[in-house]
Amino acid sequence: MQPRASRRSSLALAAAGALLAACATTPPRPPSQPAQPQASFQLRAAQFSDLPDWTNVDLAPALTAFRRSCAGRAARDPALGFASNGRYGGAVADWAPACVAAQGVQAGQERAFFEQYFTPYQVVGPGEARLTAYFEPLIDVRRTQDAYYSEPLLRKPGDMVTVDVAAFAEAYDDDTLRGAPRRLTGQLVGATVRPYPSRDQIAPGPGQAFAWANPVDVYNLQVQGSGRIRFADGAQERANFAAQNGYRWHSALAQLRDAGQLPGGATWANFKTWADANGADATRRALNADPSYVFFEEAPVDDPAAGPRGAAGVSLTPLGSIAVDPDYHPYGALVFVDGVYNNAPFRHLLVAQDTGGAIRRGPLRGDIFWGSGGDAGLAAQTMNSPDARWWTLLPRGVPVS
Repeated sequence: MQPRASRRSSLALAAAGALLAACATTPPRPPSQPAQPQASFQLRAAQFSDLPDWTNVDLAPALTAFRRSCAGRAARDPALGFASNGRYGGAVADWAPACVAAQGVQAGQERAFFEQYFTPYQVVGPGEARLTAYFEPLIDVRRTQDAYYSEPLLRKPGDMVTVDVAAFAEAYDDDTLRGAPRRLTGQLVGATVRPYPSRDQIAPGPGQAFAWANPVDVYNLQVQGSGRIRFADGAQERANFAAQNGYRWHSALAQLRDAGQLPGGATWANFKTWADANGADATRRALNADPSYVFFEEAPVDDPAAGPRGAAGVSLTPLGSIAVDPDYHPYGALVFVDGVYNNAPFRHLLVAQDTGGAIRRGPLRGDIFWGSGGDAGLAAQTMNSPDARWWTLLPRGVPVS
């Protein structure tokens, strides 16, 4: 999950759902009310009848996403953990019967399938309970830089390393490390690992840029985390998420809005208009206010009907995939969410297949993949559901911890 962009003309339609939702803020608690202690993470036994509107929810997208997750881990050792992240899930073998059965499920049989093979548990835990949405934008690019297509799409740099703090905590039996972030992104400088440079310090190295686009479009692509890129001859490819520099995302649009620079609201169209009016230097300063930076990898569009590959390595499914905090939910987990969309209940079964910098805020924070293109962007921009409730479905007999 992450950063992305919107262009004038066709891309003015591709408003960023995840951005607007993530830009929204929860009103601060009045000083007279002391903060309540947050619940620790746990899964509480439940029944399918506890899931709101379970008998009427469209489960077809979730089944498609579930099949893709099954295919993505087909080569894993059955004895291994279900995923290398998260706090539950059992072993790969525990999911095998459901994965085999899923291949034969016909339209209209989805509900019976999930009820036969899974048991629901309500998710309780700390952090923000909120649902937002994101989409796959389409931006115009060029192979060479010019005055308009001036911002590079960069491949992951060779000096970037990831430190698995959790592994060090266990190896050293160090409680202090156990309280630190599970993973850190750093830059290898000689024999030393240092924090990776922030956005304002990053410049393309030789051969690192594979395309160039308008700076606002590149930022939109980074906010969304991936997207489709279109060259001058009409050919399309994907810019898939490759890495992020480790900094927490601070929306450039939200900061302009809060400074009174975007009176029409923090939308991509308004940001593009502001950038055109204020010029390249002001746009660069606005973007540099966000230290987070996303690197991409160039890839073909294998299946135009499928979304980009998420952090789990499988293609995302519109309204079937969700970005989660991987410190809690394993990739491939089935989660049922109860929220609000356009003042109406939003209840869906989804598969955890992605993450993002704005999503790593607890087990009840999720970003729903809405699809590709302008219509998906228009729909995603209005998704901002606080106080969402979550359940997860585990194969029958699998322990919850």
